Amino acid sequence: MVKLLKMRWLVRKSLAFLVFGLVVLILLLWLLIAAVPVFDEPESPVLYDRNGFLLSARIASDGQWRFPESNEVPEKFETCILAFEDQYFYWHPGINPVSFFRAIKTNIKAGEVRSGGSTITMQLMRLARKGSPRTYREKLIETILAFGAELKLSKQEILALYASHAPFGGNVVGLDAASWRYFGRSASDLSWAEAATLAVLPNAPALVHTSRNREVLRNKRDHLLKKIHLLGGLDSLELRLAIAEKLPEAPLSLPDEASHYLQYLSKQNAHWPAYSSLDRSMQRGAKAILERHQPLLTANMIRHAAIVVRHVKSGEMLVYQGNSAVDPNDDAIYNDMIQTPRSSGSILKPFLFAASIDEGKILPGSLVEDVPVWIGGFSPRNFDEKYVGALSVSEALRRSLNVPFVLMLRDFGEDKFLNLLRKIGFSTLTFDASHYGLSLILGGGEVTLFELTAVYRDFARALENDTLPFPISKGAVWITTNVLQTLNRPQTETGWHYFGSGLKMAWKTGTSYGFRDAWAVGFTPEYVIGVWVGNADGSGRPGLTGVSAAAPILFDMASSIIKPVQWFDRPDQQLTPLVVCKTTGFLAGPFCDQKDTIQATAQGKTSRVCPYHKPFQLDASGSFQIDASCGYQGEVQIRNLLVFPPQIGYFYGKNHPEYHNIPPMMPGCENSDEQPMAFLYPPPNAVIFRPVDFNGRSNPVVAEVAHHQSNIILYWHLDEAYLGETTGNDHRLSFSPTEGSHMLSVVDEAGNSISIHFSVVSKQ
Repeated sequence: MVKLLKMRWLVRKSLAFLVFGLVVLILLLWLLIAAVPVFDEPESPVLYDRNGFLLSARIASDGQWRFPESNEVPEKFETCILAFEDQYFYWHPGINPVSFFRAIKTNIKAGEVRSGGSTITMQLMRLARKGSPRTYREKLIETILAFGAELKLSKQEILALYASHAPFGGNVVGLDAASWRYFGRSASDLSWAEAATLAVLPNAPALVHTSRNREVLRNKRDHLLKKIHLLGGLDSLELRLAIAEKLPEAPLSLPDEASHYLQYLSKQNAHWPAYSSLDRSMQRGAKAILERHQPLLTANMIRHAAIVVRHVKSGEMLVYQGNSAVDPNDDAIYNDMIQTPRSSGSILKPFLFAASIDEGKILPGSLVEDVPVWIGGFSPRNFDEKYVGALSVSEALRRSLNVPFVLMLRDFGEDKFLNLLRKIGFSTLTFDASHYGLSLILGGGEVTLFELTAVYRDFARALENDTLPFPISKGAVWITTNVLQTLNRPQTETGWHYFGSGLKMAWKTGTSYGFRDAWAVGFTPEYVIGVWVGNADGSGRPGLTGVSAAAPILFDMASSIIKPVQWFDRPDQQLTPLVVCKTTGFLAGPFCDQKDTIQATAQGKTSRVCPYHKPFQLDASGSFQIDASCGYQGEVQIRNLLVFPPQIGYFYGKNHPEYHNIPPMMPGCENSDEQPMAFLYPPPNAVIFRPVDFNGRSNPVVAEVAHHQSNIILYWHLDEAYLGETTGNDHRLSFSPTEGSHMLSVVDEAGNSISIHFSVVSKQ
């Protein structure tokens, strides 16, 4: 029986120990889990530059200035907070028994709670248990959790968490936010007086106010400084200087030097704090440049501008100035124009040029037509509404002429070019090619400054990086880059004359239809700079052009950051020598008397042979063409002449006095098979809308014809009725056709004739 009782006693004792052990185990597990403070309050979006400088910050969603947690506590603040709150922080296990029992004695003697005796670890746990009542039971829980936190975390981690979540008055939480709000600098740059001021605040955060409790705050700060002096942290001079410092006044505004980039990162669900690649110095420079140009722009009711700078090799964003901030009442300044799709204008022309070079459709110096054209109802015009007949494709790019590039796009293929643009990085071109048509190369599609600079960066990087899978060959990119580098820089524009001749930059401008968007992009082996200027609401203004509005900003930005560097190396392995006609730039044919050797892509071998040099039989004087029908018995000379079709020759001759029309056929000879004249206006099958004036009279139609021969007489007929004649070099005739379909015919004095059909519709 005794043995049985003894066995029961042992079982009960074992069960008691087991239960006790489980309770202790559960308590320890709870300590290890709950002892790590968790803060789930919303944080302020905070953006730093590449060197750790604060660029921009926003208030958290709960209305508090609460920076993300920091892992470090500056030495001065650590010295101050430990001297004020927890002098034995590095020696106690989460609770200081001496302070704890002294606080109990003080409270019992006073009959109320006057001292908490809390260590920083205990205060941290109280902050984590936000909203818990201030009771002895809660104090016990905080004490237990403090023990657990000391087991789980290092002293530095505990101190950093406390500094990040302590209240500093008003809606300011955490040391980093407090440093910027009260002193306008980071916590690591605080003076002793500033660090001491912040150290006394978590104990009584209501002390910071512009008009009350100032002396209480000063006394607490100065008392702390004197204590630190006694502890050996400050010498006498440092103490006097610290006490002499003024207290902070009203909270300061935080830096806001990259607000649009912070906004962009927020939309990308960035984690805060965000340490960006932006360069604060460059960012400030960009903002200053926009502010300097804005008065002139504003005078023309142009309110907004944006700048992007990227590093070519790394792709890092160095400047992101999303809008010019001049008028604080203009809500549109908050629009990020870097991410806003806008009409591209002519800024995409270099990619068509490079792709056409790459495929051998053009050579760098080959001539392209520049005459009035009508393509399926689309009639592109050059910006100045002038034409030169023909010019090298490189010069067409330099001058950004519209007609040559529309014809180039037609030859290259609209679908193929659109696919190329998407492949190199333009995501905003979402419609199919039929939607844009040939206007795609003139601004019919929208792009963003963000993607534009990214694509130009890849364009530049293709010359430096052999592994980059860029869809245009390095040779074509190099040819295009050198064309863009030789653009003229008008000396009259602001800042351009500061851009020394030793500095090279390839650049291009663009202007959208209706003067709504002005673009300028430039790149070197080191940087890509992009500029957009316009109005956020899309309203256009005369004078809002890439050259006049955006390019001066581009060159001011470039002159502030670009230093002389080695230019792109010529990719000799990607280029091949070709013999071309010196006058026309096409592959040299048998009738080109003057030849030249150029560097082109391998596909350039398949390019067009010169079509404009032809052999002619002339009489001894060179005044007339002859053939077997002439019965000419004199000396015959064979001469290779440059001959353009009438439309091209008409405009080309106006700009090139050295160009001569081919000699006429000798009298008595048969007419040449080549048509010597062509209509400049109206185009074939044109539908002409004739406005009616206030008196109900229709304005006349002015037809125009180009002829190879100068000083020749042309006879005009409308529907076989004689209209009149013209002579000289400019053949224009004004007439007033009725509504309906008509045929206009022209006959020259040699009997050559041309006809064209058109219709007239009156427009009220």
